[in-house]
Amino acid sequence: MKNQGSEAGVLFPETLTKQIQADGVVLTLRIPKDLTYFNGHFDEIAVVPGVVQIQWAVHYARQYLSLTRDFSHMESVKFKELLLPGQELELALHYLQQAGKLTFCYRSTACEYSSGRIYFHDHDV
Repeated sequence: MKNQGSEAGVLFPETLTKQIQADGVVLTLRIPKDLTYFNGHFDEIAVVPGVVQIQWAVHYARQYLSLTRDFSHMESVKFKELLLPGQELELALHYLQQAGKLTFCYRSTACEYSSGRIYFHDHDV
């Protein structure tokens, strides 16, 4: 799958592979060098902002894991290493529907970039 762009520019990484699992999905992604979110973040070095990493995790959970609930809160979100242009990495998503809990982890063989838990609730709450 190619980058999902828009008139605003490139908003998502390139999806190289996907592995669907019982409770999740593992995506191999490549960070595009022309990612819109690099503009102004930062002047010295282009870095994928943490809020964008969370947005991508929710986006892909909705796309591949049939997540339809509303955002509730997050916990244990950690940004350990910088995500830079051209990097290839994995995004592992696991969704426990009963608990409304999505865990995400951006990782490579060398390190873990970021991770955390995002909770969701039903629309009527």
